[in-house]
Amino acid sequence: MGWSLINKPGVIFSRFFRSRDELSFRNIRKGLLPVLLVFPVSVIMGNLRYFDHSIAFTGFATHELTFFFLGLGWFILFLSPKRLILPLLCVSALASFSLMLTMFFMPWGFWHFVIFMSAKFFNGLACACAFYLFCFVLNNVERLFAMLLIQLFYAVFYGTYSSFPALHHIMNDWGSIVLNGAFLLLVISIFFLYKNDKNIIKINNDNDGKDSGVPYVIALCVVHYMITCMFNYIEWMDNNISDFAFGAGTLVSIALILLIQLFKGKNAMYIWLMFLAFSMLGLGALLFDSHFTFMGGSFIYGLGDSLGYIIIYYICAGAIKKSQSHKMFRLFCLVFFLQYFLISGFFSIYFDYFEAPNRFLAFAVVMVLVSLCLMFMPYIQKRLFDADWTDGLYLRDMPEYSNDLSHDLSYELSPDVSSDVSEENELPVKESLKLTPREEEIFVLLLKGIAPKEIAYTLKISYDTVNFHQKNLYRKLGIQSRAELFARYLNRD
Repeated sequence: MGWSLINKPGVIFSRFFRSRDELSFRNIRKGLLPVLLVFPVSVIMGNLRYFDHSIAFTGFATHELTFFFLGLGWFILFLSPKRLILPLLCVSALASFSLMLTMFFMPWGFWHFVIFMSAKFFNGLACACAFYLFCFVLNNVERLFAMLLIQLFYAVFYGTYSSFPALHHIMNDWGSIVLNGAFLLLVISIFFLYKNDKNIIKINNDNDGKDSGVPYVIALCVVHYMITCMFNYIEWMDNNISDFAFGAGTLVSIALILLIQLFKGKNAMYIWLMFLAFSMLGLGALLFDSHFTFMGGSFIYGLGDSLGYIIIYYICAGAIKKSQSHKMFRLFCLVFFLQYFLISGFFSIYFDYFEAPNRFLAFAVVMVLVSLCLMFMPYIQKRLFDADWTDGLYLRDMPEYSNDLSHDLSYELSPDVSSDVSEENELPVKESLKLTPREEEIFVLLLKGIAPKEIAYTLKISYDTVNFHQKNLYRKLGIQSRAELFARYLNRD
């Protein structure tokens, strides 16, 4: 057995991609590649050139003012109706590219600073519009892949920051212009994509989404942002964080996400708990002045920061899409704006009283936030992490399975789905494959496009039990995914 695996390394690699039905790289739709890339590129270009100026305005430094202008872009989208989102995306992409190009050829001074902040405002607006597409167009695995791309950039950026300063100078100058130009090209391609398919976003403007779980995940987003502010407070002070160790931790986080989400199939709660734990450990290690704690704390900080960043926006977008509510998206934009303006402003003003970063105070704030999260974790898990959108990829999002499956099925469930399938609806594969009654029920529900978590809720069984029967069912049918299940049993003549 071992010899066969050595001679066939591709077997292990292929099993990695087949191990999870709902989250598999095979479910990334090539036709939506511009939409997949537009949000990562908007985030990356918005995070370049934070320290172009050493100007303070009413007590705020340049990087703090940058947050404010980025936040204004999200506030504009909060005020905008849905029909203006795509036009605003085009306008913000064009304005951002034009301003960055103009600024590059301008001398340093007041007007250079004004153009810089104007460019950041349009960066924020562009990012908010791109997040709309990130929420409502992409499926779960596409969103996860987009977040991994963002963190991969940060892993390389910070991992080489200290060793190659000339490279980063080029990235901040020409790199920002190139990224803004690439973003403009992506937006143009998306415009033509929507021109050909105006129904790519299906959303109910009248749905309030109050029972969707979005308010809970937004609350977690605020907690994540406050913890991040504590780390930024430490990081922005010279020589308190090892950039290389931080980048290494970010790179390891990508491997952990792939392992936990794609290979093991655990829900997002595991990653959220890891973020909380690593936040405490990382900041706790940085309390001590030694080379070991400096490197170790920076590594754990990069690991926890990246895990939190990936999973919070992944589950936010999943919850917003599940709600199918534009109101919930606008609520997220408003909270995002308030984070940049109120939370960032509050911490900036308060911590300016200290001449050096007070690590013990930052650790105390993080400890309180983490304790509150752990205290309410049973409630959060029930209302948030046990929801089906955290794990299930709805294959009905995919164009080839976008039709209403209820009209395509030849099989229907009996009124009591927890009872045996009725005689007139017996599966033609039952006798030959010796399916159990539970496997028959799961077979029918899978064909209806229902996610495993929804099946577990419907049949009143655990999610792990559904996975167990699903694997046995696939083994008996000789298939590896629900896409193969649909292809075989929904496309019969």
